[in-house]
Amino acid sequence: MKVVNILDGRKEKSFEQSTKVLVDVFRSTSTMPIILIRGAERIIPTSSISEARELKRKNPEFLVVGERYGMKVPGFDMNNSPSDAMKAHLEGKTVIFTSTNGTKVLKKIYLTGKVYVSSFVNFTSTYNKIRDLDRVDIIVSNRPDGPADEDYIYAGFLRDWLEGRNPPFEDAADKIRNSKGSTRLKLMGAKKDIEASLEMDYCKKAIIFQEPYIITEE
Repeated sequence: MKVVNILDGRKEKSFEQSTKVLVDVFRSTSTMPIILIRGAERIIPTSSISEARELKRKNPEFLVVGERYGMKVPGFDMNNSPSDAMKAHLEGKTVIFTSTNGTKVLKKIYLTGKVYVSSFVNFTSTYNKIRDLDRVDIIVSNRPDGPADEDYIYAGFLRDWLEGRNPPFEDAADKIRNSKGSTRLKLMGAKKDIEASLEMDYCKKAIIFQEPYIITEE
């Protein structure tokens, strides 16, 4: 019997060995697949700004991307923004990436099994990789101040598909557009990132964490 769990990546203290799907719809797990599809060779995730800056100092040719509490970090090349990533020319680049939620949760789970990085932008490619597995743990990143409803909407959508219910994408998309997370992005002036995060299957490849990099999986 297939087991699909949805787990809070911030609150859980320990994780069992399993294949995992990291979810941070607004915005890390939407931005990172787009960065790779736009030509970047690999992403190096970091949990802190200082680590990202140190990597940049040692490797000035790398690009550094990220945010804290939704705002671009001063001196970084790009914000954690899927709409910005869609316009970027990243061919052959190595990208250092840090975020408030997603990269922190990744550091908690990466030793507990294979980790896919997923959102609506690469839903089908992720689903095709994991649909026949006996167990999948979907790890929602949430936020420092509580649950992220957009993460749970995507996690529920993915679980429904894995369990054979196959709900329509537009139902999930409408819920996302009316979510508290969407309201937050609008207040931050990042309205474009809502629709960018809902570009269903913009990326045609699954994305995995293969220490120390996030890369596409053939």
